[in-house]
Amino acid sequence: MDADVVQAAAQYAEEVMGGEGFRYVSAVVANCKMLALELEAQEDQAFAINTDALIIAGYLHDISTVTHGFQDHQVKSAEMAVEFLRKLEAPEELVQKVEQAILTHTIVAVPDQPDEAVTEGRILYDADKLGRLSGLAVVTSLIEFGARYPNRAVTGEVLAAILRHVEERFIELYQSLNTAPARNMARDKFNNTLAFLDGVIEHLSDATPI
Repeated sequence: MDADVVQAAAQYAEEVMGGEGFRYVSAVVANCKMLALELEAQEDQAFAINTDALIIAGYLHDISTVTHGFQDHQVKSAEMAVEFLRKLEAPEELVQKVEQAILTHTIVAVPDQPDEAVTEGRILYDADKLGRLSGLAVVTSLIEFGARYPNRAVTGEVLAAILRHVEERFIELYQSLNTAPARNMARDKFNNTLAFLDGVIEHLSDATPI
């Protein structure tokens, strides 16, 4: 592993994104490492994972969001990553791998596409989505709703509708995971969160004021 480039990428991500953003991408990097280890241990794994590129892409995949938002952020983040790595005189093959991983980390793969089609971008997609399949994501969704509609009264009916939407999104995210290791890692959290949502929705009364 090119430890100097990886460390420089981590420092750059922290400088650009600040503490909270860096904590999130660090969690994504940790997921990347776990998924890579699981995939490399599979005897039928045909794709040689470039771990350096994967980890660097994990640190840099959201760096443009601070100034440019999330709309098409993969394009701007890839541009910023390439510029940064070339200033470090990183090997061009590494630069291209990082760029490709960031550009493709938001793409939802074709359903039932075999795990043999794994790329760094698909691993990064899974690593990024794993953090969104927990109960904390439910809280985040409710906070986002409150911020978007600050003057809207939240009845039990409205809350149930929000939670049903969150549940649908969770199912879509889980089904979109590319790799078997990611699905295995997410399964318990996913099932627990769905059980929680189902229980809350079931017990909400239409007339309950919140």
